[in-house]
Amino acid sequence: MHRHDSAAPIHNPGMSSHASVDSVLHTIGRTPLVRLRRLVEPGMADVVVKLEYFNPTGSYKDRMALAMIEGAEKRGALRKGMQVIEYTGGSTGSSLAMVCAMKGYAFHPLSSDAFSAEKLDTMRAFGADLEIVQSDGGKVTPALFDRFKARIAELAKDPNSFYTDQFNNVDAVEGYAGIGRELVEQVGHVDGFVGMIGSGGMLVGVSQALKQAGAHARIIALEPSTAPFLTTGKGGAHRVEGTAVGFWPPHLVKGTYDEARAIDENEGRAMAKRAAREEGIFAGTSTGLNLVAALALARELGPGKVVATVACDTGLKYLAGDLFK
Repeated sequence: MHRHDSAAPIHNPGMSSHASVDSVLHTIGRTPLVRLRRLVEPGMADVVVKLEYFNPTGSYKDRMALAMIEGAEKRGALRKGMQVIEYTGGSTGSSLAMVCAMKGYAFHPLSSDAFSAEKLDTMRAFGADLEIVQSDGGKVTPALFDRFKARIAELAKDPNSFYTDQFNNVDAVEGYAGIGRELVEQVGHVDGFVGMIGSGGMLVGVSQALKQAGAHARIIALEPSTAPFLTTGKGGAHRVEGTAVGFWPPHLVKGTYDEARAIDENEGRAMAKRAAREEGIFAGTSTGLNLVAALALARELGPGKVVATVACDTGLKYLAGDLFK
């Protein structure tokens, strides 16, 4: 069993501080970074993983939600008494529900039975007025997103509503850029970064931050192999929540990434289980696919290089499903 025990320690800024903060919103970001020890094999690059489930609602979407709400407040697009609306696979909705609760905004999300019950219940726990849009047999399909878009367009006609529009909102990209800046601070340099694509905001935000820091990292966009829109132009049904929406994400423009790869969903599911048992990283399906791709890239790049990815969200959001059964 291969371990990179001789590797230099990773600096995790802010993690030892116990000072109180004024709001849970101030705990978003500055997540710890860990180096894989048991999943890596001899001859591979180091693989480091940002544990984004340390954010308040257990996912990196907290970064995006805060950035979109505060960006709208600064522009005057969101004011006291208005309602926030968005369609969501659940993690974005949970994050927006938390931010809206803290800032005093009503939140009306659209989600679906295709997504985990835990995510739907989390939105409700924060006080969201959740509306369910029925899926096609519990699968994430392009048709489901067509229904989301039609319904959100109706809601957006209300002048008292603010549509966060995560797929087009540039504040989302800036919110995620913090991951890239923290990576540079924590590990020094990054030679490759991989990430599953939903809105594309996370990968693009990290890519921009790494480039601004002078890193020449290979940026690889990921999708499930059963829904290979980025690699073949054809969408499909899958069960990797928060990813592969069946259309080209507007954030994902030329120059923001180097390559797209399709990853087998079953391999990702198996990897999510291995990550929990072998590395103590308890995360969801998209993280499993991230790790499959990160290890493949680490094998290609070889020793002396560093490949980074993210643990998108906590495995606690998937216990009612079949991922860990």
